[in-house]
Amino acid sequence: NRVLNAAEIKNGTLSITNDGDAAIDAVVSVIGAALTPEPAASKGFKIERSFYTLDGKKVDLASATAGGQSQVKQSDRFVVVLKIEAMEEGGRVLLVDRLPAGMEVENPRLVDSGDVKSLDWLKSEIKPEHTEFRDDRFVAAFNLFGKQQNGRRGNADDDSSDGDDSNASKGPAKSATVAYIVRAVTPGSFVHPAATIEDMYRPDRFARTASGRLDVTAKE
Repeated sequence: NRVLNAAEIKNGTLSITNDGDAAIDAVVSVIGAALTPEPAASKGFKIERSFYTLDGKKVDLASATAGGQSQVKQSDRFVVVLKIEAMEEGGRVLLVDRLPAGMEVENPRLVDSGDVKSLDWLKSEIKPEHTEFRDDRFVAAFNLFGKQQNGRRGNADDDSSDGDDSNASKGPAKSATVAYIVRAVTPGSFVHPAATIEDMYRPDRFARTASGRLDVTAKE
């Protein structure tokens, strides 16, 4: 093991040589955030992110959809709707929607509880097998196969992540919809990161939205 500084690897000054007779693999891993955000992409999936008011009216938020800049007021509340569509049926997929730093998830179970009557159209036949409501992101895992690959259907004694076996009797699916509620809490100008979908076992299948910038103005 050897620790290198930036000067040692700048302009190709670092040389790695195999002195043995057998071929070896050289792997370089880089961790970091790009200064220039990646553009929207669609490779086997389509992903759509939309914002709505709590009474079901669509909000034109360019930072979430078109990679532009948008402005909201502190304490504004929105329903974030994520729709995914696969080019082919099946797959175990992971959906991640990263929040702008000025927003936070509010009352994660509100949509599913039916308290928002005007959003009944958000119901999806395929429910997430697992969801996480973190400080900086919303995460949902879907089994688009609709049942266990070995043919075993869910049962009441199964203690899997969320205990939801409602997909067990359904066949393979190509689409799903999920929603959660956010509130603008901190004034400032923030990056609005992309939402991503990926097949956890086929990395060639993925999609992401564009990223933008969101301004949160102070409450008067």
